[in-house]
Amino acid sequence: MKKLYFAIVTIAAVGSPALADEPAIPASPQTTLGADGIGVLPVGDYGRVAKLGIGALGRIERAAGPGFAAGRIGVIFHAINEVDAQLTLVPLYAGYRFPVGSGGGYVAGELGLTLIFGTADTAFGRMTVSDTKLGFTLGGGVRGGALDVRAGLFAPDVDNAVGLMASAGYDFAAF
Repeated sequence: MKKLYFAIVTIAAVGSPALADEPAIPASPQTTLGADGIGVLPVGDYGRVAKLGIGALGRIERAAGPGFAAGRIGVIFHAINEVDAQLTLVPLYAGYRFPVGSGGGYVAGELGLTLIFGTADTAFGRMTVSDTKLGFTLGGGVRGGALDVRAGLFAPDVDNAVGLMASAGYDFAAF
């Protein structure tokens, strides 16, 4: 009888932790809103026309599978080389951010439309031109809490314009 009693107590003692409730882990936010400051260094033909670009982007991200679906919209201003002119890019991109490892690193890609506006002062007055091109970004970064730092390629026109980009952002809302 003592052996049976000992067996029941042992099973109850060992089995109890397995039947206990799991500790509550707070759910991570499903959607975040943020803003990014961005710098673009044009290369190739793009670099022969434009100087360093600086701008700001609004960002929304939503959990989707193992990563996050993302959308970014903003404006990037460039000065033009050797001419009194400006180049303004408005990227409207959607993409995906895929976490890599547990240290906050990720790879990300975006594809969308780039609205392009050019303005130049000439002897005949101010002239403006606009166009819409297919563009993309491809890069990687690190997220730590609400901070996001990213670097990679920025192609406002997939046919003939590529630049190196870097951005730093902050998530100001999560729900």
